[in-house]
Amino acid sequence: MRKRLERHVDWNIARRKAIVTPQWLRDSADSGQLLPCGKYAALGDLYQETAQNCPDDNTLDSSKKGPDSSTESHDEETQSFTHPAPKSDTGIRHDHRYACMRYAPLICPNQGLVEQIAILRRDRELEGLDMQALSYERAISVPFPFPITSDNIHEVSELPHIGKKIHSKIQEYIEHGEISECKSILNDARYQSLVDFTTVYGIGPSTARNLYASGLRTFEDLEKHYDVSPRTNDEIGQTSSPDYLKASPTTGLPQLSIKVGLALREEFSLQIPRSEVEEIHDAVINELKRIRSGCVSTIAGGYRRGKDKSNDIDIVISHKDLKSGGDQVKGLCAELVKRLYDKGLVTHVMHLSSFREHNALRTSHWDSLEKALTVFKLPHKKGQEHVHRRLDLIFAAPEVYWTAVVGWTGSRMFERDLKLWAKQEEEKKFDSSGITRRHDSKLYFPKSEQEVFELLHLEWIDPTLRNADL
Repeated sequence: MRKRLERHVDWNIARRKAIVTPQWLRDSADSGQLLPCGKYAALGDLYQETAQNCPDDNTLDSSKKGPDSSTESHDEETQSFTHPAPKSDTGIRHDHRYACMRYAPLICPNQGLVEQIAILRRDRELEGLDMQALSYERAISVPFPFPITSDNIHEVSELPHIGKKIHSKIQEYIEHGEISECKSILNDARYQSLVDFTTVYGIGPSTARNLYASGLRTFEDLEKHYDVSPRTNDEIGQTSSPDYLKASPTTGLPQLSIKVGLALREEFSLQIPRSEVEEIHDAVINELKRIRSGCVSTIAGGYRRGKDKSNDIDIVISHKDLKSGGDQVKGLCAELVKRLYDKGLVTHVMHLSSFREHNALRTSHWDSLEKALTVFKLPHKKGQEHVHRRLDLIFAAPEVYWTAVVGWTGSRMFERDLKLWAKQEEEKKFDSSGITRRHDSKLYFPKSEQEVFELLHLEWIDPTLRNADL
């Protein structure tokens, strides 16, 4: 309902009006008087505003005075619509409802508790209970800035996203040192199988549940199901022989299938130390320089948030020339990936997209940057054998480089709330491909990462404090 309303009325205006169902008019006409609006609120989110802004007889009398009498109020409304008043709740606080307004370090004072809640979240996610999983994920994003004890547990209920059910789980943890449901989940054979299955590239919770329902329980079962043999690993680098190494119709490069992902699962499960992240970045940029000079890059993701080890690598790339940089990077993604493949550095491509025009009306989170999700392997050195790594290359035009960096740096919940803040509090749309004012599609082009925060009226948060997930 809210999305449908926003197609016609700006949310900032709607909050100052009484948005009622047509039944309010019928019942008011039948009774001969204006009835209270509260129970006729068209949107539950606007119940309080609808009740407070309900018109009375004096309101109707003033509306009959003619066009001149409404000019002043119309001007005020237009001014507010164009330039939203500064938000009062814009300070960094541990109890702020938005994750992008809270400091979230890698390790919080109640890490053991957070890890237990993460088990509950993972279980709900694997079972397809998305709303419950999101509730636990939001609870995890609250950094719990003080060590929770039996003496101060009452303060926890005052934190955002901590409802009665989650509060009871926290209380159980404080009293017993663990949450009994977590112990049951970890010992559950179904949970163990679903967790294992979803570590394989291409297998999400839904596919994992279907595989389990088909009788599969172990990695060995998966290997039989997908016909993975001991020689599969030896064949992975060969693009000609195995039929499962299907070439992409657009790039001609080998695509990463579930079968290949299963064969590489042990390598993908090995976390990447910071030194190797930097070595891979240097290798990519060295090849990039050979085909295009003047490019700039930033390693984003968990590396930029300060993690000692990462699950994959995200590199955001652009060009330093603000005037011609857009043309310089257009098509560069595919060109670089092809060169890396020819050099034996990229072995498979999971996804490759090209630029699209920025569309302020898009609601999906798959933005309009050029991206290549690849499998990368450093060349062997004497005494050191490297393994396959997941590498994401993101190409952005210079004017949206810093929004791309911000969009690919924060943890999942931090980025989710960043989008939510922009939409609900700033009447803007934010994703990693740009910032847009919603009512007139005006584009903003920040010249630094700090300016991204300033445009959204957010206080600066260092990348190492954007870890709003486990």
